[in-house]
Amino acid sequence: MSEYQHNRDAQAGAMYDFTCELARLEPPPPELQQILEAVYGNQAAMDGFARLNAGTISPTEFFAPENVEAIFAAAVRKTQWMSA
Repeated sequence: MSEYQHNRDAQAGAMYDFTCELARLEPPPPELQQILEAVYGNQAAMDGFARLNAGTISPTEFFAPENVEAIFAAAVRKTQWMSA
């Protein structure tokens, strides 16, 4: 049973923690607010966030530094394009 518990926690732990954070019904932490603002209007990032909430990708994958950097970079490009 301990092997099962270890495997379960490794596979579902990040989603469990993310769900518990959302279930508090409090405003998200500032870091998450910044990510969600950057996701707005970015179809690929919105699709990724929807997949996260559907459980088809893990929070570890969505919130990976390289993915978050790509989301922020796209938001900067969009802002620059809109102000040009």
